Amino acid sequence: MLRVSLLGEQVIADDETGAVLTRSPRSVALVAHLVVHAGRAQPRRLLAGLFWPDSTDAQALTNLRRELHQLRRVLGDPPSLAVTGHDLSWRDTPSSRVDVREFDVARRAALAATDPGEVAAHARTALAAYRGELLPGLADDWVLAARAELDRECVELCDLLCRTPAGDPAVALDAARRRIRLRPLEETGYRTLMGLQADAGDRAGAVSTYHRCASVLERELGVVPAEPTRAALRRLLARPDP
Repeated sequence: MLRVSLLGEQVIADDETGAVLTRSPRSVALVAHLVVHAGRAQPRRLLAGLFWPDSTDAQALTNLRRELHQLRRVLGDPPSLAVTGHDLSWRDTPSSRVDVREFDVARRAALAATDPGEVAAHARTALAAYRGELLPGLADDWVLAARAELDRECVELCDLLCRTPAGDPAVALDAARRRIRLRPLEETGYRTLMGLQADAGDRAGAVSTYHRCASVLERELGVVPAEPTRAALRRLLARPDP
């Protein structure tokens, strides 16, 4: 089984033995580009220009052919990499596990589900696959755009899990905390966590969350929490002490 890890790390490995098949940044990045655009053919000329921008068109295409030769040996059979004379594309196969694809498939299932238990289960599966940002350390324009989109989708899943009655308050609390880690300057996440903590009877924890929010905003932006957040604290303090 092939394991392609693009979230939080950059590696293609044998999932059974753990043996690293390649850590080549360019090889992994090329796979990542195809994975992010899975199901959509990517023209060879576009990829050659994207990954070898300082080379002539002919040399860039030669470099791409050389890279593909190495990749096809690494990826093995049945091939997840579909290659034609004009374009390349990524297709999911039973012999490969790709964290970006696992995240996307589970995310879509969570958004499509109507049963709260199924929503929560799929959302948790997606979040488990999202172990970090896409291709950490790379700052190409296409990487930054794809990274931002995946990050937005992860925040969306956290919000979904926080408002889904999953039967286990700890699941929603974990999702709220993760949202704050992803968006430390957005007060929405702090208000959500405060509400969940208050509902769980942890008023001290909710007050602590407010002060953490205030501290982050003061340190990073030089501002105080907005009125909706201050109002949430007032409502919290007005509750009877559990």
